[in-house]
Amino acid sequence: MNFLDFEYLNSNLESAGLFGSDTSIANLFLLQEKYNTELKIQKNILFRYYHGTQGIENRTGYGFPLPMKNPTKDWLKTAIELIFEDAKAQSRPVAFCLLTSEQKAQINEILDRHFPGHTINWKTNRDDCDYIYLRTNLAELPGSLYQKKRNHISRFNRTYGVYGTAWEFKSYPENNIAADVLEVSQKWYEENGGENQEVLRLEHESIEHALQNTELLNLRGGVLYINGEPAAMTLASPISPNVLDVIFEKSFGDFAKNGAYAVINQQFARRCADFLYFNREEDMGVEGLRKAKLSYKPEMILEKFYGIIE
Repeated sequence: MNFLDFEYLNSNLESAGLFGSDTSIANLFLLQEKYNTELKIQKNILFRYYHGTQGIENRTGYGFPLPMKNPTKDWLKTAIELIFEDAKAQSRPVAFCLLTSEQKAQINEILDRHFPGHTINWKTNRDDCDYIYLRTNLAELPGSLYQKKRNHISRFNRTYGVYGTAWEFKSYPENNIAADVLEVSQKWYEENGGENQEVLRLEHESIEHALQNTELLNLRGGVLYINGEPAAMTLASPISPNVLDVIFEKSFGDFAKNGAYAVINQQFARRCADFLYFNREEDMGVEGLRKAKLSYKPEMILEKFYGIIE
């Protein structure tokens, strides 16, 4: 898909009710290469095919088809017919991946009603599940459940001083700080490259690509500055009118160790009052990342399902 296709999606995709990070237009745009994804619009429906990695079922197959606004009554039946045709033409199984429980139920209903004899043995992988938070909880850190997070922020203030003098948060794109977003990303990449160097290099490049297409992707975010130095960054894009997808969040060195992640998380959430939920994406099975995401007490863990039509 080209730039004009994404402009069309930005204006016409029916996003109401979507929660999954895989349905964010920004992720669709930025991660085509990383996840080897085919995208096409046919009969006013967006189709996605994830080539994934050989032998990894949970990341290989068709994503849930996504209609444009004001879809026809039988749009999903049409979509499944087109998927059957495409799978046959490509000589590949009719496999689905990254579907939510609701989307899985919709596929089952269409198969039962219009494609008798076809069923899917659905499976799920915990590593693919998205973490969904109430924005107000991230902004306010209320009650005893968030005492440790408030302690992290208190330690940050003891280390670096008070807001407005020693440190500040600047929102993007209201402020011209794209270069500072990239500076944080570059320093994080240099600190964390190692064995995952190629994957992280692609991620750094995708941040640069995102910043070059801020308006198209409806990006918002910000940079945390300590004594004038960029210390942490975040970038996000809407999934739907109620759900914001936090795609990138990075800090480095002593800033990261002394609470910069907790501070930028809270500062950004405070500035996004037009959203009810934050999707902070999956943990990819990384133990430390899972622990950190759980520590913020998600409102829900959005399961993702995969399976092959028999």
